[in-house]
Amino acid sequence: MGQQKKFMLDSWKMSIEPPFRVIGIYGVNATGKSTLAHEISRYYPEYDTVATDNPLAIKRMLEPNNPIFQNSSYTQWKRFGEPTPKNIWAGFIQYRESMGDFLDCLLERARDQRVGMIFEGIHIDPRRFFGIRGIDVNLFLLHVSDRKVHEEHTRQKCAYRPELMDRLETNFSYIEEIQRGLLKEAREIGGIGIIETGDSIKEAVSKIREGLS
Repeated sequence: MGQQKKFMLDSWKMSIEPPFRVIGIYGVNATGKSTLAHEISRYYPEYDTVATDNPLAIKRMLEPNNPIFQNSSYTQWKRFGEPTPKNIWAGFIQYRESMGDFLDCLLERARDQRVGMIFEGIHIDPRRFFGIRGIDVNLFLLHVSDRKVHEEHTRQKCAYRPELMDRLETNFSYIEEIQRGLLKEAREIGGIGIIETGDSIKEAVSKIREGLS
């Protein structure tokens, strides 16, 4: 009788607790990650929103001598030599993996405390996110296929940050190479929504909401 009551209580609790999931929105610079995460959060007001650049800042403070944190995602190739596609991708992968312990901590909190979360940032590793059991994970890779449109988005993003604009313009070809790698990876893994954000943010929001339904 006691076990039956416990089962009924657990079932009742599950029926009234809101479902939770982890939503990951990722991509290279100037693809609309922050904007889309903000828009999607309107439909999930009880969720925490996590910009992965914030734990990255903590990492840089804690490990000031780590060479990985002395470069951006698109300049990690410098640790390997020439900016070949292989070195650009290898450097990026190490950069992304360097955030693994912080992201694991947040993902485990989402699972263990049943906290819905929206992650946005380039540091999202699909295999890491899908590898956490007990969480409903939904990932969306944003990309801009038209180079001219992507460059214009970059200028808009950096309107008040001329130093960042200079860095992104100088390294734009490396950013595009990482974007090609992310697209290839997402297609190989499967189960990831690939969203073109070169045209309309409103349309991109609709596609993400459709993917979450």
